[in-house]
Amino acid sequence: MKQYTHAWLAMMAMKRLQKTQTSKKNQLVISSLLKWFMNNRDSVIKGAWYPDAVIKDMATSHVLKYKPSGGNQQVTFRKLSGTYHIFQIGKKSSLYMKPYTVEGGNLPDRCESLTHSIIDNLKMQESEEKGSPISPNDHHIATIFFMLSHYIADAHMPLHCDDRPFSSFDDIHAHIEKEWDDKVRDCYAIDLDNERFFYDKEGFPLKMKDDLLFTWIENEMSNRSFYTSYGSGNNNTWDFMSAITQYSYLTAYEMIPQQYTPENLEWDEFLNINNKYSFDDYSRFILIDAIDSIARVWFRAWRRYLEWMKG
Repeated sequence: MKQYTHAWLAMMAMKRLQKTQTSKKNQLVISSLLKWFMNNRDSVIKGAWYPDAVIKDMATSHVLKYKPSGGNQQVTFRKLSGTYHIFQIGKKSSLYMKPYTVEGGNLPDRCESLTHSIIDNLKMQESEEKGSPISPNDHHIATIFFMLSHYIADAHMPLHCDDRPFSSFDDIHAHIEKEWDDKVRDCYAIDLDNERFFYDKEGFPLKMKDDLLFTWIENEMSNRSFYTSYGSGNNNTWDFMSAITQYSYLTAYEMIPQQYTPENLEWDEFLNINNKYSFDDYSRFILIDAIDSIARVWFRAWRRYLEWMKG
């Protein structure tokens, strides 16, 4: 995904939390996180792009590449909550529960590491006296939040989990990501000089123009149930992101069936592949699931910090 898509997804994750109906206990966590977030949101465009612009670990930490394999060995596919579109798509895939190999990447490890880093930095900030030279400030911690959102979002981009090199030839991968980024740039007010969004009265990116994609996503954000669980059997961020990448891999093969290769597929043909869902459908499903995952991981990290604060 590209710069403004990443920043928009991070902002929508907070809007998702603001709109969710949940228990009083969870609402206290959300209110605390939202208050802190609103004081540190201005660095979202730069921070969410830091992994690509500065860290540049795209070949390893932004991907977990799967490939179907032969044989009859048993494989395990993790569980996600039933609200996830990629979970529902993946379970109907002809590759579901079929053997695969992981060809490269460490995206779940990166997400687990950054989640711990957020909590560790918050603990350090609370433990050090004001003015301590080793105490991280809020802007630094916010940048780690935004970096984490980048890697979580990348896990939802199906071609980040597909070993077929669709970044070559007609570069279907880049075409998809450009479509999303162009929509964000076209529909939301961005202060390009200062690398920040302009905000609406609620403090979220100011929408200047309606679009069917964003209207659908906003409606689903309000109506979709929010679960704090990572899914049965998933105990931490690593487990959760491993599950996400599995279903992103399956979704990739639903979007682009096995008979297609980078050599024989061009963008216009991709848009007209005859399968159950259109490209617009997949865009909705991928982006709302990414928003949900960012919100969930952020929520759980902040909750762990608050629990530590209580002793």
